[in-house]
Amino acid sequence: METDEAKKTGRPQIITRLREILEPWVSDADLLDDITERTNMIAELGLDSIGILQVVIGAEKTFGISISDRELDSDTFAMMGNFVSLVQKKIYENN
Repeated sequence: METDEAKKTGRPQIITRLREILEPWVSDADLLDDITERTNMIAELGLDSIGILQVVIGAEKTFGISISDRELDSDTFAMMGNFVSLVQKKIYENN
């Protein structure tokens, strides 16, 4: 059953909040304007391992979720939509 908070946190809202989390870790802030679910967070945004770690920590704090190491692999960051799906799944599990 969806809570009111879960209903307010749809994919577009998650992407908007992830843009804010990504901003300090992306060398060209203009790239953030063009983020879609198909954006490759590593190849297109240039995230390195520290940036990825910071994005995960930021998402955990922002959305009140916990992401385990085993849930993170190269596919998770191959497309923004994959990471959004993981975050959304975790939000629904917590609500």
